[in-house]
Amino acid sequence: MSGQVVLTSGYVSMDHMIEISTPARVGYTSIITNSSCTRTYFGGCSVNIAYALSKLGVPAKPILRVGDDWERTGFRSFLEEAGVGLDAIAVVSGEATSASYLIQDAEGQHITCYYPGPMAPEHFRPLDDELFSDVALGVITVASERDNREFFEKCRTHGIPVAFGMKADEGAFPLPFLEELLRGSEIVFANESERRCIERALGLPSMEDLLSDEVRTIVTTYGPRGSAWCHRESDGSVSRGSVGVVPCGAVVDTTGCGDAYMSGFLYGWAHGKGPGECCRLGATLSSFVLERYGCCTGVPGEEELLARLEERRGEVGRMRGQACRHCI
Repeated sequence: MSGQVVLTSGYVSMDHMIEISTPARVGYTSIITNSSCTRTYFGGCSVNIAYALSKLGVPAKPILRVGDDWERTGFRSFLEEAGVGLDAIAVVSGEATSASYLIQDAEGQHITCYYPGPMAPEHFRPLDDELFSDVALGVITVASERDNREFFEKCRTHGIPVAFGMKADEGAFPLPFLEELLRGSEIVFANESERRCIERALGLPSMEDLLSDEVRTIVTTYGPRGSAWCHRESDGSVSRGSVGVVPCGAVVDTTGCGDAYMSGFLYGWAHGKGPGECCRLGATLSSFVLERYGCCTGVPGEEELLARLEERRGEVGRMRGQACRHCI
C-alpha cells in the first residue's frame, strides 16, 4: 500500500433485527420470535468494513455523518474500542443517527425499513482534502449519489485506487454514475444477481469485459457455493480462479457477510496477497460473521482469522456448482 489508511464511504445504520413467525400483512399482528429484537447492532456497509479492517490491524476510517446521540447510544465507544479512526465523522445537531429495521419471516424473506437521518442528501457536506492524505484505498459502498460522487472524485483527484461494492440500488447508483464506478475502480465486488444486473445494464457479454488498466480485479460471490475472481495482470493477460466457502458453525445470521467478505479480501490486498488468497481470507472472515447476530458481532482479530484459515484451508477448495464460465 502506498498510503496507510483505508477510507470508506457509505451509510451508517443502527440495526434492529426482527424475526417474525408469519409474513407481515396489513391488518394482522405478526409475532416476533427473537428476544434480541430490542438490541441495537451497529452497522452499515461503510462501518462494517472499517470496523473489521481496524480489528485486523489495518488502519481504517469511515466518512460518516451521525446524530448527536452517537455517544449516548454507545456507537462512539464501539468504534474507539476497535481502533476505528473517527476524524472523518461529522455530527449533525438535532438529528438521530441513521437506523434500520430488518424484518425477516420464517421463510427467510426480508423487509428493510431505513431512516437516513444525518446521511440524507440534504445534510451533504463537501469533503476536506486533508481526509485523503495518507490514504491507500477508498472503498465505496451504498450511500446517496451526492456523497459517493464527491468521494469518488476526491479519490481520483488524489490518485487513490478505489474498491467498489456493487449494490443494485438505482437511487444510489443511477446508470451513468454506476458505469463511471465500474470503469474507474481497481477492484469491483458483486454477488451473482448484481453481476447479471451489471451485464444487462451495460450490455456486456461478461462482466470480465470491464477489466482494463484501471479495473484490475473483479470478484463475484455465489453465497454458499463460494466465490470467483478474474484479475488483469501487468502484462495484460487475465488470470482466473475460484474458492469454496470456509466451514463454520451454525449459521445464525447472514446480515453483513458480504461486507465481511470484502473486508477479508481487502485485508489480504493490504498485505500484498494475490487474488486467490484474498478470496480465501474473505471467505474466512465471512464464516465468523455468519455465526453471530449482527454485522460486526463476530468479527475476529488478526490472529484468530489467520488461525481459522490455516486450520480449514484444506477444506476450502474451489467453489461448488457452475459459475460464470469467464471467471473460473
